[in-house]
Parts: sequence; structure tokens; C-alpha cells
Amino acid sequence: METDDPERAHHLIAQRFGEHRVRISGPPARFHYRRVTLRADDLEIGETRYTMRNRTESLPYPDFATVSVTHGRYAVRTDGEELRLGPGTTGRYPEVDAVHLVDDLASVVVRLPMQRVAAAASLRTGLPAANFQFTTMAPLSPAMALLWQSVTAFARRQLAVSAVVASPLARAGLVEMVATTAVAVFPNTTMTINYLPGQAGVGRAIVRRAAEFIEAHAAAPLTVGRIAEACEVSQRALQAAFQRYHGQTPMAFLRAVRLRQAHWDLQHAKPGQTVAETARRWGWTHPGRFAQAYREAYGCHPYDTLRGTGVTAPSEQGR
Repeated sequence: METDDPERAHHLIAQRFGEHRVRISGPPARFHYRRVTLRADDLEIGETRYTMRNRTESLPYPDFATVSVTHGRYAVRTDGEELRLGPGTTGRYPEVDAVHLVDDLASVVVRLPMQRVAAAASLRTGLPAANFQFTTMAPLSPAMALLWQSVTAFARRQLAVSAVVASPLARAGLVEMVATTAVAVFPNTTMTINYLPGQAGVGRAIVRRAAEFIEAHAAAPLTVGRIAEACEVSQRALQAAFQRYHGQTPMAFLRAVRLRQAHWDLQHAKPGQTVAETARRWGWTHPGRFAQAYREAYGCHPYDTLRGTGVTAPSEQGR
């Protein structure tokens, strides 16, 4: 989306971030607004350019959004907090009434429904998703801000690959990665939770049932919540039981199942099939990480298996 008309620009901004009152500074001839947006399911990453200076009053914003400044200045003020950002810095868009000051801004904006982030927080801690809240707009530290920028830059590159966007598993993996990183980077209520007890009575039979569900639905964009719902237990109880009986999380078990399926696909490859498309089919958006996991499990590079020269690891013989 691109325009030199300030009124049109703020109509487009209102569509994404809600109604607001704006006061623009500077000669109108200098104005230019541009937004390039990439999406995968609930995840949206946009690069924006706004060439003038303005002061904007916004209403509460219900979703999770961050601004990483690449040029110019951005400041936001609420009744209880003020955040000032320059090039190379990152902050979170407030969920309350706020005043925004923009000066010749270029930025990367990341958006997710707050429910997605709350679900990721609940998975980590057991805190009910309905109780989840962010507590400040700034990241925990400059190092965590860099982590956020690195993860979202990777996600943005992946969203530009049509084969990744076409894969439900790859899209789900990107959404999960960004939501989980958001919980780690930006201060929130889960960071004050030391311990929440799990559900008692989750034994080996439930874990076996969960494992069978994962095996049967490995090609679907599974979450721990969906697995736990299928087994009629809480997410935290399922996590604890998997650690007890398998020594790993349900999602780690799922990754192992998908890796095994990718191995089978490479062994029975169709003409023209590639390692990259096989990896994406089973949820790996990063070829290097797929190759590393594959070597650890099977003792060879996935391309060797595709060519028929791979050596199956001893633990997989006869499977």
C-alpha cells in the first residue's frame, strides 16, 4: 500500500490499528506513506515508511504488536509509561489509550492476536490464558530486543518464500516461534509465576494415547493445547507426564515423528522431489536446522538419503 495523500494514509492505518486522531507537521509536498505486508495465518509482518512528523492519539489496541525502528524516531506515551525509540530499537504497541509521536519513521511492525501470545504463555507456565497480560512496553533488555529483531527478521524472510507460505506446518511453526519469543522478550505476568501444580493422575495410558494421537495427526498443525484437549487433560499435566515417561515435551516428540516421516519421504522420493520441499512439508522452515536434526538422527545428510547413498542410523534399523 502506497500513497502521497495523508488522509488516505491514515485511513489505511486506522484499518490496521483502530481509529485515531492525528496532527501532521511539515509541508504536505513531502508526505509519503508506504506499507509492505507479509502474512501467515494470524502472523503479520509489515515494513512501513512515513516521511513526515505527526502526533497521534489512539484508542486501546486489542492485539499484540511491536515496532522496530530502522530510521527516524518513534515515541509513545500512556498514563503510566513512556517509550522512546530510535534506529535499532524495539518496543511494544500499548493496549491502552496512548499518544504517539512519529518523525520521518521507517519501521518493521509485527502483529499477532493477543490470544495467540496468551496461549503460548499458558503453555510455558500453566497460567490461564485469560489472566495473561504484558506489563511494560519495552523489552526486558537490549539483548532481548536483538533476539526479537533476529527472530522476526527470520520470519519475515520465510514469509517471502511461497513454498513456506503454502505449507500449513511451516506457517504454524512460524506463528508459534514468534508468539513464544514474544513471551520471553516482553515483560508479562507469567514472569512472576514460580510454580503452578499440574493435574494429578496423568499416567502412562494417557501419554500413550497422546503419542498415538500425535502419530496419527503429525501432518496437521498440532499444538500442545490440541493434543491435551484430545486426551482430556490440561496442557501442563500433559507436559509433565511426557517429561516423566518420555524425557521430552510433546512438541519434541512431534518433531521426532515428523523427522521420521521426512526420512521415509526421502527414502521413497518421487522424481523431482527436493530436500527443501520435504523439510517444509514436515514443518522445517530452516534447511540448516533440518539438516542438523537429520544428521543427528540418521548419521547422514538428507541429500544423501534422497540420492540413495545415505546410511541409516543403527537405532532406526528395521523400523
